[in-house]
This record gives sequence, structure tokens and C-alpha cells, in this order.
Amino acid sequence: MGVTRVARVTGLDRTGVEVACAVRPGGHVLQVCNGKGLSYDDAAWGALLETAELWAAETVVPDALVWGSRAELDGHLGPLWGADELGSAGALVAPRLWSPQVRCAWLEARELYSGEPVWVPAQGLHVPPAGSLALGPVAVAWTSNGSGAHPDAGRALLHALLEATERDQLARMMPEGWTEEVVQRRLLRTPELLELAPAVEALAGPLRERGFGVYLFDATPAARAPGAVGLPVGAAVLVDLEEGPVPLTAGYACALTREAALLKALLEAAQSRLTDIHGAREDVAAADREAARGFAEACAQARPRRRAADMPDLGAKAKGAAAGQVRQVLARLQRAGFKRAAAVTMLSPVEGLHVQKVVVPGMRISELL
Repeated sequence: MGVTRVARVTGLDRTGVEVACAVRPGGHVLQVCNGKGLSYDDAAWGALLETAELWAAETVVPDALVWGSRAELDGHLGPLWGADELGSAGALVAPRLWSPQVRCAWLEARELYSGEPVWVPAQGLHVPPAGSLALGPVAVAWTSNGSGAHPDAGRALLHALLEATERDQLARMMPEGWTEEVVQRRLLRTPELLELAPAVEALAGPLRERGFGVYLFDATPAARAPGAVGLPVGAAVLVDLEEGPVPLTAGYACALTREAALLKALLEAAQSRLTDIHGAREDVAAADREAARGFAEACAQARPRRRAADMPDLGAKAKGAAAGQVRQVLARLQRAGFKRAAAVTMLSPVEGLHVQKVVVPGMRISELL
């Protein structure tokens, strides 16, 4: 994959959360990918898997592509989903560059409900470096959203589906981002976490002792809200009470259990601090300290109302083989109104590693990253 080093950057901060960076000098999208975990092995593993996802997105296999317009190929390949139907795989940002007559590259995907092949525009799946193979008029904003890598193909697909669901549910739950109403209504009551999410409290406690304000939120859309999938979505805000150079960070996650969603969100909030601190990412903006201070004060002054028990939890259904967990997620997506979903098996950089990219028409992509 071109990785020259996996760096342990945990000691650059005082959270104690393990964070690793996979350094890839020749990377097109990013040259540094981060991973986090309760152990360094988990953090390094996460950094390398994220690198694999980007490597697959950057690497185009010409022989896998079919060229033509939707009008030309309709009826010859099977169902075709247009650039305006990519959903979780990227929004149409240049409508004038897309029509049934526009010629572009297409890739075969597998429709996840039926198992039948479908074809999607390659520009929603690949982001080739400048000077490499063009995929047609760029009408779509490519995103890494909905990608997953793992030695187990089912785990890779599950990761991809949960990531796409997280971004969609956040966009529905917080369309205007963090507001006073969200803070007031969604802040979780801490005492219940000891019983319902002990692993989360086991991490939150030491963070508080090290001088951080830890705020956990239920970011799951209301059960009857349009597009609500019924999977727990957690959000975590980590405030540096010492008002250091990184005053505030946030993390988000969707999982099969409330404990996993909240724990992953809190780990991501800690990772986000290291992303800023080690300074090797070129996509990091300077913090607005005044806005961060106001947000931190709003969190500190809010009276927690939300019960962790109100978050959905698949319980025993969250255990077992990945294939069964994927079926659980797909069933909830279908009931939520996402009638189409497809996955593309991307080229893997390493034998025995699987990289999946999902395309779910109708899904939104939150900017809360």
C-alpha cells in the first residue's frame, strides 16, 4: 500500500487512548490515516484498514470498467443507477454534467437485497490521482463514506453499512449541526451508563481524571422520524478543561449496541485530538476557540435528560457471524425506506483482505466529521 511507517502517537496527548498513524507518502487522498483503540494493536490495525480503503478508492482497474452512456447501455448490462442516485457514495454536485446521454465509466455492484448485479458510475467509487485514468465528467463529490476493509468479507461489508448509516442518521438527527436544543435534549444521564454501558464509563472516568469534560449524546433519530433506521447512533464531545491548543473535539458512531456506539464515538473524539496535535493531516482546519468555549459551556450547563435505555440495542442479535449482523442491518434499512442498497467489491492491496464500498440511494451524508 506504500505505507512506510506506522507511528504510535498516543504519547503526544494525555487522554491515554491509543492512536496510530499509517504514513503513506504517495497517497492521493491522504498521506496519513489514523486508527484508535483500547490497545495499540487495535489502533494500528484501524489505521492500516483505513489506508486500504483509500488505496482501493485510488486504484482503478481499467478491465473492470464498462464505458458508455446510460441511454446506450440500458437493456444491455442490467439495471443502471445514475450519478444522481448514488446517495451514500456521493452527492451530485454538477447536474449539468450528468444526463442519460453522458458517457462515463461504470462498475458492477451487487444489489444487497436481491443479490442481483447492478451497475453504478465509477466516479462514486473511485478517486483516481491526477494524470491517471479519467472516469468521465466529474459530476459527483467523491467521499470515503460507506467503505470498509477487513480480512472477513462480511465484517468489511458490515463496517461499510454502519458507517453509511451513521452519516445518514446524523444528517437527519442534526441537520443544522450542534444546536442548543440538541445539547439540551440529547445529553445522556451519566449514572445509567455504569449499568448499561460499563465499557464507556470505564473510559470516561479516567478521561475526567485527566482534566477532560466528557459529554455523551444519543444521536439516534426518533423512531417514527422519516428514514430512522433503528440502530443506535452515539455522539461524544471531549472538552479540554485546561483550554489547551485543542479545546474541543467530537466523535460519532453507529453500531449494533448502544455501548459499542458510545464507546466508538468517545474513542473517535480522542483520536480527533491527536489528529490535530500531531499535525500531519492536511485537511484539518484551525479551531474557532470562541465557538468551542461557548459549546463547552452549553454542555457543562445542560441538565442531562436522555436515558441510555432509550437508545435502540440489538442485544443478542448483535452477536454471532457477520453475515447475520449484515442481514439485521439490511432489514432495518429496508423498513426505513431504503429500498435499494448495493456493494462493490473493490480491488484489495493485500491478499486475504477484503474492501467493500456500499451505495445506498436516498442516504444523506452528514458534514459532522
